[in-house]
Amino acid sequence: MLLLLAHLSQLSSPGLVIASPLPRPSASSAATPGPAAAPGPTAAAPGPTAMPSPSGIGTQGGCASAPLSGVADRPGIGRGPAASGAVCVIAPGSFAIGIGYRSQITGSPSEGQHLSIGPAPVVLAGLRGSNELIITPGLSFSRRTGSAFGLAPQDGQQDVGIGIQHLLSDQVRAQQAVEFFTTFPSGYPAGASGFTAGGPTYEVAYSIAFPLGNTFGITLSNSVIVAPGFAPDNTVQRYISYQPSATLSTAVTTSTTILLEDQVATLTSPHGPSGNRALAGLQQTVSQNVILDVDYERNLRPPPGFAQHTTFEGGVTLRL
Repeated sequence: MLLLLAHLSQLSSPGLVIASPLPRPSASSAATPGPAAAPGPTAAAPGPTAMPSPSGIGTQGGCASAPLSGVADRPGIGRGPAASGAVCVIAPGSFAIGIGYRSQITGSPSEGQHLSIGPAPVVLAGLRGSNELIITPGLSFSRRTGSAFGLAPQDGQQDVGIGIQHLLSDQVRAQQAVEFFTTFPSGYPAGASGFTAGGPTYEVAYSIAFPLGNTFGITLSNSVIVAPGFAPDNTVQRYISYQPSATLSTAVTTSTTILLEDQVATLTSPHGPSGNRALAGLQQTVSQNVILDVDYERNLRPPPGFAQHTTFEGGVTLRL
């Protein structure tokens, strides 16, 4: 799998955390392949991947004292939220909220389609037992303009989602977590070109992050998503998508991290092609309670008959 630079909404930063963009175990957002501008129904979220934050290696794992950059989801990365989460979980009794904006152009600016999504809030709540509650209220308003690719201009809202992430282990040389995430068809409009999956989606993801010295980190994530989708005959069918991803992060300074990521999706729809999206991102720690993320994304292998898409994403995460 081609390792491409991508984000990790949490890495970086001084601590030694494993920041990571997990498609949280990115249950992130139903990861969406990147064929057309159409935001097709989206699965629980595959997304980037959890990743370890570069920063020194001590005698115990970095999650115990992880900064905000080591627990936040990356807002804006995809329609599903957990697609860009970290391996570490937020402390019990603590809360964080992330909001973001996604701008995707499929084809060319003059002859293609433009899809914008925001504010896409993601709420994290720390629970006992190394657990974290993840809620996406469904306030992801979407607008598609342009009439290319047989998809008419459309305004709508995406599905609400809820999940839980459990930190399996926090060791000096590796941290790992598992996540379960589901979405419910609360969005609109429905249909092959709508913004709701039309039924519940389910995702389970496993991620492991490895700090590599004081500067680099790598995170590997595997996600399986079960979701409804439209088949070629326009009927709704459930399908299973396996989405592995790899993320490499490097700390430029104690507050700035650069990430590269590559994510593969074995299926993007029932009987559909596979997808492969690459991301390059930058995460900036503003303070212990505020972090900023900016990402650039391209689909490396557009399915036959679909145009290339280019996406810019940005977001902010606040510890409450």
